[in-house]
Amino acid sequence: MPSLESIMDLLNGGHGAAIFTGLRQLFLVCLVLTVAGLLLAPRPGPKQLWLLAGGLWLALLALLAHQGAWQLAGFREPAFVRFMRFHDPRPDAPHKQVRRGTIYDWRGSVLAETDARDLAQRLYPLGPAACHAVGYAHPRYGTAGAEHAADATLAGYSFSNLEELDRFGRNLFDHRTAAGGDVRLTLDAELQRKAYALMADRIGAIVVLRPDNGAILCLLSLPAYDPHHPETALRDADAAPLLNRAVQGLYPPGSTVKILVAGLAAERHTAPQFVCPGDGFSPEKSGRPIRDSEYYIYLREGRSWPGHGRIGLRYAFAHSSNVYFSQLGLALGTEAFNDLIARSHINERIIYYDSPIGSLTSEAGHVPRVAEHDRRALAQLAIGQGKMLVTPLHAAMWTAAVANGGELWQPRLRADAAPVSLGRVLKPEAAETVTSLMREAVRHGTGRAVNLPGLHVCGKTGTAETPDGDDHAWFTCFAPRAHPEIVVTVLVEHGGYGALAAAPVARALLQEAVNLGLLGEYPNDPDPAE
Repeated sequence: MPSLESIMDLLNGGHGAAIFTGLRQLFLVCLVLTVAGLLLAPRPGPKQLWLLAGGLWLALLALLAHQGAWQLAGFREPAFVRFMRFHDPRPDAPHKQVRRGTIYDWRGSVLAETDARDLAQRLYPLGPAACHAVGYAHPRYGTAGAEHAADATLAGYSFSNLEELDRFGRNLFDHRTAAGGDVRLTLDAELQRKAYALMADRIGAIVVLRPDNGAILCLLSLPAYDPHHPETALRDADAAPLLNRAVQGLYPPGSTVKILVAGLAAERHTAPQFVCPGDGFSPEKSGRPIRDSEYYIYLREGRSWPGHGRIGLRYAFAHSSNVYFSQLGLALGTEAFNDLIARSHINERIIYYDSPIGSLTSEAGHVPRVAEHDRRALAQLAIGQGKMLVTPLHAAMWTAAVANGGELWQPRLRADAAPVSLGRVLKPEAAETVTSLMREAVRHGTGRAVNLPGLHVCGKTGTAETPDGDDHAWFTCFAPRAHPEIVVTVLVEHGGYGALAAAPVARALLQEAVNLGLLGEYPNDPDPAE
């Protein structure tokens, strides 16, 4: 009902309360004038009385019909339900008697439930550890997260299936037993707790998902807030704790994008050797050269970085050479690179919780289309710098595509949602080549901190330059190599080197996943590379 929706948007706006008060006052004035007119008018005859009575009955029936249609139709509109919560003062109002449904993780652990002593209060056992994914339902501040997207089911006004239709009917006629439906998420409560503990007081995000079906096992953003008191987050504008950095934060991905560039090279059977001198590589005759991170380490130590010399793709990936990959990006060309970005869905908003009433959606990444002769832009984008911005969810997605043989599944937080394929990012043989490169990076390269015995982790570090402050630290990986069961992507804002700040967090999370049985029987499978 578009008209109802527009009315609800108006009444829920900043002037909604004043409009509602004015309408009530106008109604009372009209009622007083009508009664006064009846009392002061000349005495009517029998015919006029019958006409007046008939008119009043018709007006009453029309009013009742309108009210019934308004409420029955309105209960399918989240804006109407939100309006009634704020402005319906009746103590016996239906929305105040409905026991809101419970939110569970995939194992059945409670993530959100109604306080048995006060139906208006919600309890969140994980507290800040899951506040961005689970969200909140507050009588004054509304809903957020899964509480918002699943509001129709949780509050009992959804009609998406026969069970919910039956529940709505029972709630309508028996307020004493009115209850909403339960919702199950793909989250793992224990893994979520561990991620929150590992990040401590740092700012950043963690995404953990299943590469073969897109199920999100952990979605963490820091700083967090107390979902029992979301108003406290509103007062902290500088830290922005309400921002879900895992799906809404935009960051340069740094060297993690080399996963995609290496995959493109493998698809095109291109693995050239390039000379990588210590003073870097200039894609144009003028301008600042692109340098390896070792250059700056040596510079701080008062030494001169000699460079990697002539190297190939395997060595360059393991040691994350910017000089090599900037040259590789130019060799691959703008058309191939632009097509790769489109296949990876980086510039798209990703729906990770979909329902008939509400959805949860990520921010779209930003990778500008490279002009044919813009060598500097292409060289910068090939190492995850320049004007490239992505969310941690996007980085987890392209890592998952490699783990899944090149096919990408849409991330999902709703446990009962059917897996949806987003298409193929890389050909299977190219994905296998990148898997081998990522394994090499963990065994002998920048990702050695995550080389857990027997687990065969495949990963990639990332250190992304920022306009102000220290670099952002990234690490993204999957495990085990032979049968990938889990993807872990960690971002630490201004954490410095990915190998030092983000990789240890990923290692501890992988170990926790093993302890929780999330990797099944595969962790001890032999590694083909060894």
